[in-house]
Amino acid sequence: MKDSRSMRDLRGFAGFTLVEVMVVLLLLGFILLLTFPNFRGLIAPRDFKRAVLGFVGTLRYAQSQAATTKMHHRLNIDIKENAFWLSREGEKGKFDRDPSSLGQLTSLPAGVVFLDVYQPERGKVNDGAAYVEFSPTGWAEECTIHIKKSEQAVFTLFIHPLGGKVEVVEGYMEKVQR
Repeated sequence: MKDSRSMRDLRGFAGFTLVEVMVVLLLLGFILLLTFPNFRGLIAPRDFKRAVLGFVGTLRYAQSQAATTKMHHRLNIDIKENAFWLSREGEKGKFDRDPSSLGQLTSLPAGVVFLDVYQPERGKVNDGAAYVEFSPTGWAEECTIHIKKSEQAVFTLFIHPLGGKVEVVEGYMEKVQR
């Protein structure tokens, strides 16, 4: 009997009321609303940096494949479509898509764009197609590539001729001509 009586006494105190649950959910929603822009800011730059690093990886792969296979390789850039792919020299100097997955058209993530490609021999390309060529001896065409996510998020990629070294600099930079 004593047990059933204590259960009746506790029944009135067990759980939360609907009003209490609604107040807690409202407060959590408000806190999430205030902090969500901060979370978005943490995620977006990582996507941009990941896209730049993926592109740099493709440049380095093109250079190493040129040296390994003793064939000229090109990293083709379609500025208008914000896409790139790798090709290699075939018969009669014609360039065909590389058989690897990097030979497929790869698009930059949404909001990430190629601004321009500058090469001393060909000048600056703001629209259309450009390419960076890598020779079997390890040399690369000197090139500057600008990629942006927003006005504040811009990266400059310098491709140095000797060894195809890629230098990534934050901001829009132009190579000083000597």
